[in-house]
Parts: sequence; C-alpha cells; structure tokens
Amino acid sequence: MDTEHKKIYSIFYPRYLEKIKQISDEKLKFVQYTSAESAVEIIRKGEVWLRNSQCMNDFSEVHHGLDCLVKSYNTGDQGRLFKDILDEMYPGITDRLSSLFDSWASSFKANTYLACVSEHPLEENEYGRLSMWRAYGGDRPVAIVLNHEPFTNTTDAFKAYSHPVHYVNHEDFRKEFQSITARIRKNFGFIQGLGESRVTNNLFDLFKTTALCSKHPGFKEEREWRVVYTPEQETSQHIKTSIETINAVPQEICKIPLKDIPDEGVVGLSVPEFIDRIIIGPNDQEEVMKKTFEKLLGEAGCERPEEKVFVSGIPLR
Repeated sequence: MDTEHKKIYSIFYPRYLEKIKQISDEKLKFVQYTSAESAVEIIRKGEVWLRNSQCMNDFSEVHHGLDCLVKSYNTGDQGRLFKDILDEMYPGITDRLSSLFDSWASSFKANTYLACVSEHPLEENEYGRLSMWRAYGGDRPVAIVLNHEPFTNTTDAFKAYSHPVHYVNHEDFRKEFQSITARIRKNFGFIQGLGESRVTNNLFDLFKTTALCSKHPGFKEEREWRVVYTPEQETSQHIKTSIETINAVPQEICKIPLKDIPDEGVVGLSVPEFIDRIIIGPNDQEEVMKKTFEKLLGEAGCERPEEKVFVSGIPLR
C-alpha cells in the first residue's frame, strides 16, 4: 500500500488499519467454528462457501448495521455536521451519495454473500473458545484454524474483501460520524484534492462495509471478521456458484477455491498453507474424528497431518 492509500485508509478506515496491525503484532490467526460435516467438505473439495446474508444465524445483524447507519446519517447533530463539511467541499455531494447508496441498499440486503471467521489468539490453540463451541457446530463441532495472510493480503482477484466486525449501537454510530467529520476537517485539502468521484467511492464503500459488518455489542466476544462478496456490484471469474441445501433450505452458494493465483496476488490459500490446525470440539467421538481429519489433511497434501489435528477435551456442559 503506497503512501497516498495509507493516508486514505487512515481517514476513512482507521479501524481496519488498527486491526491489521493488531493481527500482525499479536501473531493472531483466524478460526472458523463449524460442523464436522462442513469441515470435511472444505478440506476435501478445497473451497470455502459464502452464504447469502439472509441465511445467516441471525439476519437481524444486517438490519442492525443498516438501521444504525441510516439513523445516524439522517438525524442528529453529528450526521448533519458530517454532511455539512462534505457539501462545503463538493456542493450537493451528500444528496448524490445518498441516492447512490439507497439505489444499492436492497441489493446489499438480498444479494450479499458472507463467510465468517473469528480472531484466534495463541492461548486458544489447545482448547478453542468455550462460548464458540456452545454456539456453533452442533453435536460434532470442529474449529479450523487458518493462517491470516490470505485475509490481510491486498488482492482484487475474488472481488471479496475481509473486514473486522464492529460491535456498536446507535450511540456508537453517532460517535463514529463525529470522528470521521473531525478527520475530514483535519485533512480537508488532501481529500478535496482526490476529486469528488474518489471521495464518493470511498464513502460509498465505507457505508456499505459499515452496514454489512456491524453487530450488536453483545456479540463482542466473538471477535468476528467477515469476507464480503457482492456479485451484483462486482463479479469474480474465480468464484463459482451452485445450489445447495443447508438446514433444509435450498440456496445459492458462492465458492472461493482454496488455491493460489500468484499473478493476481493470491498466495498462501492452498489447503496445506492455509489451514494451520484442526481442533476437534467436545463430543463423544473425538478420537475417531481426530484420525479421520488427519487422513483428510494428508490426502489434501499436508505434511505430517498428525501434528495438525488436536482434541479440545473441554468437558462441555
């Protein structure tokens, strides 16, 4: 990322930069808590499924982010001051931005595809996280621990982008508008020099990401990141779709292949490089599952797969 882009990110996406630095400094990995059946499919087929946001565990999560964004933008002093400084820079830009975002809002709700992972600190390497075992994976839970590089590398190959989830309520959103207004005012000349089109694109992307990657503060312990794909806006030739039935609901799935595309900046995504370890969650078939996943990883090209599979052993109640 060059100097100009770093400055743009520091103004519009400072929290993203902070989280990327945290991932690097703390040597965090990511983890997907899922069912054993889903984990088998990920390894065997070498692909990650992105599901429609309407099929998430709690679709109200998307409504929450959009509702908070709209209310904070359209009501209160902070939203007004934010619009005032933008219109001072480019007269009428906020009306044009609002029209643009409104024209896409229904598409974002109906045609956004997501994959969700959680930050995985080193101290959870052995046992996993109890609250996540309780919430995800059913009777045969598995945690797939993933190296972070594919999430933090800069590439447009998949037109799918990783974002940390922000755990906020309506009051937090108003404070966010206050903060970005202050950053815009401080960097007024630089932002104006970008031109209205680039400023609009950055604000549109910020609004979209904020709406799709915000959750109620009560979920904060999940430390979630989302991979977001909006094919009606941008489509990737590398992502294929199919109709699958999940929990008795037939639905279209978007599939990211777990393979490197070096020419487009995709590296470290093959199964042997991407999967750091498998943690078998609390259940009554832990040893059988351990041997099974060792075999699956070996077939996928992992060296010494027996060193990659662990049993949590938490006596889940």
